[in-house]
Amino acid sequence: MTGFWDGDDQLLADLAEAVLAAREVPLRLVDAGKAAFAWHTVDAELAALAFDSDVEPAAMRAETAALRAMTFVASHATIEVEVTADALLGQVAPPRSGELLVRQADGLVRTVQVDALGWFTIRPRPTGLFRLELTQSTGPRVLTAWTSL
Repeated sequence: MTGFWDGDDQLLADLAEAVLAAREVPLRLVDAGKAAFAWHTVDAELAALAFDSDVEPAAMRAETAALRAMTFVASHATIEVEVTADALLGQVAPPRSGELLVRQADGLVRTVQVDALGWFTIRPRPTGLFRLELTQSTGPRVLTAWTSL
C-alpha cells in the first residue's frame, strides 16, 4: 500500500507545481491579453494587415528591402506605414486630417496628428506589440490589428 500513497503525494506535488507555474505568466503577456480584449474600441472598424514586406515573398529580389512596409485595410480607410530606424512614416487614404492613437500592449498610448493630406509620423517608433487607432471627422474609427516590429 505504500506505493499507492506515494503516487498521490507525487500527483499533489505535480499539481502544486503546475499552479505555481501558472502564476508566473510574464506581466507583458498579461498586459497584451488585457489590451486585446479592451472594450473601449468595440465600435471601431478593424483594419486587417493586408500587406507586410517582411512576410511577402520577394519575387525577384535577391536581398531584403531597406524599409519595412505594411498596409492595413478597412472598408472606409487604408493606413500605409513604412518603418525606419527611428520612426513610423505613414499615410491614410482617402486623405484627410485626423488623429492617430498609438496603443502599445504595455499600456503606453501616444497621440499623433494626421495632416490634411493624410500624412503622419510616429517618433520614436513603437516597441513590442502595438496597434493604431485612427479617428477622422467622417467615417468610423479604424483600429489596426496588433502588430510587432
